[in-house]
Amino acid sequence: MNFKKFIYLTLIIIISFSTSILSCKKQSVTEQEPIKIGAVIPLSGGAFAQAGQEQRYGLIMAEREINEKGGILGRRLELIIEDDQCKSETGIAAATKLVTQDKVVALIGGYSSTITFAQMNAIASYEPIVVWMGASSVKVEHEFGPKEWFFHLHPWDYHRQKTVVEFLDSINPKPKTIALTYEDGIYGTTSAEYFRKYVEGKFEIVFDEPHKSGSSDFTSLLTKAKAKNPDIFYSVSYAGDYLIQIKQSKDIEFKPKAFVIVAPLFPGYKDSLGKDGDYVVGVNPWAPNLKIEGLSDWLDKFHKLFPEKQEIEYWVPLGYSNLMCIADAINRAKSLDKDKIIKALKDTDLMTPFGRLKFEPSEEGGLHQAFTNLVMVQWQNLEPVVVFPKEVAGGEFIYPIP
Repeated sequence: MNFKKFIYLTLIIIISFSTSILSCKKQSVTEQEPIKIGAVIPLSGGAFAQAGQEQRYGLIMAEREINEKGGILGRRLELIIEDDQCKSETGIAAATKLVTQDKVVALIGGYSSTITFAQMNAIASYEPIVVWMGASSVKVEHEFGPKEWFFHLHPWDYHRQKTVVEFLDSINPKPKTIALTYEDGIYGTTSAEYFRKYVEGKFEIVFDEPHKSGSSDFTSLLTKAKAKNPDIFYSVSYAGDYLIQIKQSKDIEFKPKAFVIVAPLFPGYKDSLGKDGDYVVGVNPWAPNLKIEGLSDWLDKFHKLFPEKQEIEYWVPLGYSNLMCIADAINRAKSLDKDKIIKALKDTDLMTPFGRLKFEPSEEGGLHQAFTNLVMVQWQNLEPVVVFPKEVAGGEFIYPIP
């Protein structure tokens, strides 16, 4: 081999080696791109926005914690939060964008059953991994619960209504008559259907009427309910509606023996109602004083991170658990492969501030349901007290209202 040929071959080897190094460097950079997870929650535009803001706190706390501990698969987590503005069409656009444009690994979040139903229909053909924290209507469960790609955290309608009826059945002296009102969307109407089913033969429903969520005046509805003189007034609606209903029931001196609502621990309850809010009782999937492993420490961390946020609704720990759940599954899958992540989600056994998170088949066809337990919480002396079931109760239910 002459000298020129030797130089030529050496240059080829050097160029090939350099190209290989550059290729490796490029691959390394690609591997370090963030892992994207998309959340759609209501942050503005209507009655759901307050709950969406609560969800956001939990999601942000989880994102920070995950990234502080090394991210997912050694890569930074990028949480993309979209606002559905309490509208189905906006929610559809947001979910579709996350799946098709942002190419998120999984879709989380969710609140309204009506919006969820529309969103899932819109993206069903893509079969994305969905780990949904909200939506309680069985219409969502019946349609999407059987899908391999759909995982659900929040209890369904029948879990909630069973708890309410079991609670009413435990009261001594036992009430006889009930006035029922409910918001006229999917959430309210399906809740009312299950409630009627479970109270049959136990109580008499003497008033049964839907209402429009977001109304500024419920006086007419409350006056009609008052005329029936019910032992129990039960309203299935949202936080803003309850504030008005409770205040206006006081104005017209409507005094049922118990005023029952759904999710009574929303922020602003105490400040908005003061003593007028005492003795109201509601069904809830979580309370800050429940004996859940690690909950006290988690609450301390949360309040240090967000010192301005002293009162929290259950959507905060549920939002946190939502993101932690999918991050945990991806890490255990050791891959971004869809089938591997779904398998890991099915095998989830994770302790969260909301309780132990495991996915199991639901009562009405869902493949992957997480939380099913609920409690009844009554406001007493401006503090929430768990009053049912007895095994977790922190105090006695005060009945009838003094």
